[in-house]
Amino acid sequence: MKIDVKLPSYLSSFDLLEQHIRGQLNDLNSTEKGDRFARFVQRLVPQSEIGSNFELPELRDKKSSDGGVDLIANAKFSDKVLYIQSKLWVDRADTIDSVISKFQSFTTKINQDTLFDLDNNTTNFLLVTLSPLSGILERYKNQQFSSKAFYQQCEAENRIHFIDGPQILALLTTAYNKLNQVPTELIVNFETPYIQKDNVYIGVISSDELKALHKLFGDALFFENVRDFLGVQKELEKKGRTTPNLEIIKTIRDFPNKMLARNNGLVFGARYVKAGSNDRQLVLNNGSVVNGCQTTMCLVEYSSTSSFVLAKVVQTPDSWDITKSANYQTSVPDIDLELARYLRPQLVKRAASNLGVQFKDIEKSAFQLIDEIYDSKIAYAETRLLYIGLFSRTPNNVFASNYTELLQDLVVALFSSGIQEEDVFETLFLLQGISQESLAEAQTIFSNPAYSGMFERLYRDDSLTYRCLISILAICGAINLNIAERESNTDNEVDRVKKFLYQSTSLLKNEQDKFKKFHKLSVKLWMQALLDDEDDIKVRRDMYLSSKKANFTSLYRKLCIEADLGSLL
Repeated sequence: MKIDVKLPSYLSSFDLLEQHIRGQLNDLNSTEKGDRFARFVQRLVPQSEIGSNFELPELRDKKSSDGGVDLIANAKFSDKVLYIQSKLWVDRADTIDSVISKFQSFTTKINQDTLFDLDNNTTNFLLVTLSPLSGILERYKNQQFSSKAFYQQCEAENRIHFIDGPQILALLTTAYNKLNQVPTELIVNFETPYIQKDNVYIGVISSDELKALHKLFGDALFFENVRDFLGVQKELEKKGRTTPNLEIIKTIRDFPNKMLARNNGLVFGARYVKAGSNDRQLVLNNGSVVNGCQTTMCLVEYSSTSSFVLAKVVQTPDSWDITKSANYQTSVPDIDLELARYLRPQLVKRAASNLGVQFKDIEKSAFQLIDEIYDSKIAYAETRLLYIGLFSRTPNNVFASNYTELLQDLVVALFSSGIQEEDVFETLFLLQGISQESLAEAQTIFSNPAYSGMFERLYRDDSLTYRCLISILAICGAINLNIAERESNTDNEVDRVKKFLYQSTSLLKNEQDKFKKFHKLSVKLWMQALLDDEDDIKVRRDMYLSSKKANFTSLYRKLCIEADLGSLL
């Protein structure tokens, strides 16, 4: 299926992007503007061609006024280093001269500090600015500046690079599209002639081909995959522990010729498959990687020489049978396999991009966009738990995430009734966002030291289960509908859940203050439910178990009593 992605207005032209960023930074002083742009550059650079060869840049403690380098990135596969200057505006050739002179001075200082000259081939330089540079660079090249000899040497050795405003626009547009578009046609080139048996095709694919596909489609390549890329978890590596991804990367780096023998490969699913221009090419309609995201991304991120893995392509109108079966062979939790058709990181990202601009009738800023591209793990984790809570026998399943408690028949019937994925996600995103605002207010309200220390866990990002239970309780109270009181008839329950979603969305859009009152009452009731024991150590110790065992319907009824009493005060 093809998705027509509506770009944010500021991505429609460079002039609009420039105006947009000026507006975003308007209330900041010069130092704050520079710091904010540097953080933006930190997350933008990995999206670029030069940045893709380096790890995530690190912000320097020293500002650009001291050395002319704001960020430093180490190469993934070598001892190269990328020194980055983030400069919001560059409007004169003299400014280019100043930047390059500082790069030269910085190199000289490093050589002095290390007592030996660095190999020129290891030092690379990058200037990132919102200003268009083509005309300014030409003027710089046509004039005599003290930095020109250094610039010419770096240019000849391909060690100096520039990302200017029009390139930033292109990078943001490409990244935005990769987050939201599904490949309608995906061409796979094998290293060997493929073999076919019925609807299954098997061949050997290279890391270079996977890199090319990922460059073209980005995360959309994994739209039907259960999980996002898990990364390398370097903190485990430092502790002497390992993970599957670390082992894959070790093979890629140290024994690339053994990758085919050691790795199980990946699986593509596609609605239709047809022969390409030769016996090594297949054309996939609505195709994506349904199993093998970890292998693919390890190859994309860490292979410096060609290596190969087995690739299987399955033509099927419903790739979920393949996805589910393939992932049962890995450590994907059962509940994620059961939910994956309707809830997985890729769907949530797409829905967030499509819906996020509608919550308050404003678009996400360019800074928010690059932050979203960079990291949305906590947001997804909370969305996932809210989803589990709403579609389980009781919302308390947010604690156990027991797949046997999921009302899978209800979910299937709901989406078969005309409800769209984004209808559900819109409710969840609104609930998540406004709950976060209310929770911050609740932390200020419920601050008496006689009890507040016992509940510090509620406000931590690694304790999402508590806040999700409270959010669901609050919205149930606000619309006067207990989600836990299920109808035995599936059709009747579908109608009830539709009512819940529509009323919740309407209230969260139009009566946020009402929801926040119910949210704070829910926080209060949750705290009181845990305070039956006077021993604060026991309260802390048993918080998880007590919350898990709490009777949701009883909490809901107490919330209704509190609300009725509050209406009289």
